[in-house]
Amino acid sequence: MTSSAITKQSLGTGYVVSTGVVLSLGLLAHAVATASPSLITVVVLGVGLTPALALVAANYWLPMSGISGDQVWTTAEWCGFGVALFTLINIVVLLAPIPQSSMVPSILASGVAVGGFGGILFGWLIELRRSRRRLAQSNEVLFRVLRHDLRNDLNVALGHLGELKRETAEPGDPATHAHVEKLSDTIDDIIGTAEKARQIEFAFDADRRAQQPVDIVPSIREQAEKITQSHPETTVELDLPEQSQVYADWMLDTVLQNVIENAVVHCEATPTLYISVEERGRTVFVRIGDNCPSIPQHEREVLDSRRETQLRHSKGVGLWLTTWIVESYGGAVHLTTSDDGNTVTLELCGPTALDEVRQTLREWP
Repeated sequence: MTSSAITKQSLGTGYVVSTGVVLSLGLLAHAVATASPSLITVVVLGVGLTPALALVAANYWLPMSGISGDQVWTTAEWCGFGVALFTLINIVVLLAPIPQSSMVPSILASGVAVGGFGGILFGWLIELRRSRRRLAQSNEVLFRVLRHDLRNDLNVALGHLGELKRETAEPGDPATHAHVEKLSDTIDDIIGTAEKARQIEFAFDADRRAQQPVDIVPSIREQAEKITQSHPETTVELDLPEQSQVYADWMLDTVLQNVIENAVVHCEATPTLYISVEERGRTVFVRIGDNCPSIPQHEREVLDSRRETQLRHSKGVGLWLTTWIVESYGGAVHLTTSDDGNTVTLELCGPTALDEVRQTLREWP
């Protein structure tokens, strides 16, 4: 049996925890050694003991703080720098030819702990900012590849496949025709997924989108009409008010389209959709139910945990895109399943009082 490899992440976490243990024991020993400590002394030592114990608990919170690997090691180095800096300050203060108060040792001891925690906090902020910058750069490259390179190559392949379909249009091997049609459908699906890359980019860039109160009822009716036109076998039952304002933008149509199409495409029986809108105060709930088989457990777990793994991953990006857009509106997406079908609930925010005032001023004669 091989032992776990020692990594910079484990070394960095171990160093921070060890530093916290040493500082905590030192502060506790100082408190015990102080004869009849005053209230101020107890408070000062408590101020130092709090960050020291936080360093002890770094074994739990540091790996989950958004950084990993070499970044944890770098953060630990900043922790060491903070401890060293305040220790140096302590030495200078103790050697200085100035009167020493009885409070000085307690303040200096707590200062070392505060310095260590301040160092790790500073390092964590730097590394977190670096991670976000790298993520933004990688997303930009990924979106560009999906939007241009992959999409263009697939269009070329689809063009050659069209020529092949015309050449095989004459009576021939049915299996060949089936393979050509299957390949064409697969390429169309891949192009459709690549097209969603730009929508994902917009979903993450909510600050640049002009969000305002939007009536969701016409959008629902439009998407219901489109799905019945593209899939005539689909039945859509609507339970809608005359109007319902939600805080959104033009990507609201993308949300509705993704949820409705996802329900119809993956339905093994004749699709029947039930769409309703309910208002509770300033919150609007849009429920889209179907009569399709229950969504697999691993699909629900992926959406609940907001992470994908190699063994458990979502089949498509439709629900992910829907979730990202709705969350950019300040809302949430809920998924429930039963033997009768699935229900996707979009929890959206209604307009605020300020939005209503603005709307009134716009309509003022």
